[in-house]
This record gives sequence, structure tokens and C-alpha cells, in this order.
Amino acid sequence: AGSDVTAKTGWGETAMDLAKRNGHTACVALLEEAMSQAIEEACASAASKVHLSGHTGLRANLMGSYKMEEERVNEYPLYKKAKEDHYIFRSTGGQWGVTNSREKVDKAVSSIVTQGPAQLPSSEGVTWQ
Repeated sequence: AGSDVTAKTGWGETAMDLAKRNGHTACVALLEEAMSQAIEEACASAASKVHLSGHTGLRANLMGSYKMEEERVNEYPLYKKAKEDHYIFRSTGGQWGVTNSREKVDKAVSSIVTQGPAQLPSSEGVTWQ
């Protein structure tokens, strides 16, 4: 209890990766359940709006307020900028990205990304680059 099921080793592997590779099916089942619960808790606590600021020049158009959509991408909330085709989404690797089209969300193409994985785009300590 209280463990981060998304934590990675120095080689980028999660507990799930190790359990699957070593054939520990009971551990895989427990980790899948824990992961599902962690995702639901994160989504339930997610902010309904996220505001990005700080980029100037080429990426300035991506700054602004984004509102949570009902749709999820990779099991996490999708945020959309009002009146524009700009989105914040979570990749399968756990990083959050900002992109300027819905098509790019589906292809996991980002113009701005978080420096590392995060439960939510507004999580404490999240740094964008």
C-alpha cells in the first residue's frame, strides 16, 4: 500500500515489466489492479482546468487554459483549449504532452512535454520543456 506502481528502475522498467518478464502472473494481476485503482484515483482528483504559461515565440500559441474533456486518452483525462484544436494528453510512457491537433494526440506527437512521467499535468513538481 502507498507504493508508486508507475515507478521505474534505472533501466526504465516498472514492477509490471519485471513481473511479466519473469512469469509472475499473480504479481501481474495484483499490479494491474493497483494500476487501475491508481488511475481512477488520479482521474477523480484531476483539475477540471489546466493553465499553461511561460513559452514565448514558436510555442506561445499553445499557452492558455485547457478544460478537461469527457474523453480519456491512455486511460487519463484529455484537456482541450477552448475554441482551438489544442490538447494536453498523457502518453503511454506517462509523460504529458501538448499538441495542436487531435490527430497528433492519436499519434502521440507533442510540441511541449513534461520532463518526466506524472500522474496529472498539474501534479506538484511537474516541469514542462
